[in-house]
Amino acid sequence: MYKKKKSGLSGKDAASDIPSWAEGERPLEEENGREFAKRLLDDKYGEGNYPTGPGSEFSKIKKWGDRAFE
Repeated sequence: MYKKKKSGLSGKDAASDIPSWAEGERPLEEENGREFAKRLLDDKYGEGNYPTGPGSEFSKIKKWGDRAFE
């Protein structure tokens, strides 16, 4: 089962500056933002074949997963 998106959040509060290919994806109920980002990026690029630093796709998806879903 997937988490539900929080309603009423602005773009900044929801950290919605994510890659376009990740739109429509949602974290599983037991996932935190880090696990959600790892799952999406492992599926797209292969396990560990992506940067995880500030401003990276990993960082953006992690923040979005932590902030935009309940």
